Amino acid sequence: MNKNKITLFTVLALIGTVLGACQSDGDKVAQTDNNYPAKLTDVQTLKDKEVQEQIRQYVEETPDLYRISWKVCGDWNAPYKDGTRCNETRIPRTKGYFEPVYVWGANGVQFVNKQDFVRNFWTTGLFVQSTGCLILGKPREESLYNVKNFMLQKTSTTPTAENVKVEVLSKQEKQTVVEQAFKDAEVENYALTNFGVSATTGMIPTGKSCLNFEEWKKTQF
Repeated sequence: MNKNKITLFTVLALIGTVLGACQSDGDKVAQTDNNYPAKLTDVQTLKDKEVQEQIRQYVEETPDLYRISWKVCGDWNAPYKDGTRCNETRIPRTKGYFEPVYVWGANGVQFVNKQDFVRNFWTTGLFVQSTGCLILGKPREESLYNVKNFMLQKTSTTPTAENVKVEVLSKQEKQTVVEQAFKDAEVENYALTNFGVSATTGMIPTGKSCLNFEEWKKTQF
């Protein structure tokens, strides 16, 4: 092989090496770009699996969950329609209706009246004998827990258990409700340790949600 051919092959080899290196860098960038969504998907899949495992354990380790629904007419806090004011739950919720409440270990319901801030009205509380509401995050000791309040005229008839529907959920229904509760509460990373904790204060809510009977009696509505 003569010197000219050797020189030509050497030059071509060098050019090929340079082009190969350039193409390799480009390929690496393209490969990284292509893999990025896949990596995100992998992380999200892992997170979802962890969430599902937490929820599964939560569903297994907490008492039976009950759906509390009601229809109470004459409530002045309810929207006016069809000539009356009825506070009524519906699933899925639509305009003019309210969400049911979910409690652990329901064992009876009752209504209690106390003076409203308006002289001729009662604040009528619907109480469920249970271990607390799902919104609290964790079951508590069994007691009467307030799940809803109505503003009723003192001349009206106090509602009874016939105005309330109590349903125990299946495990699948319970899991679905718990998942939705986590999403609605916007719990960071769905951490069970944060469920039921205020996103703004970092503390268990101390407002008017799911008070026990003694707490409710001391609260002004």
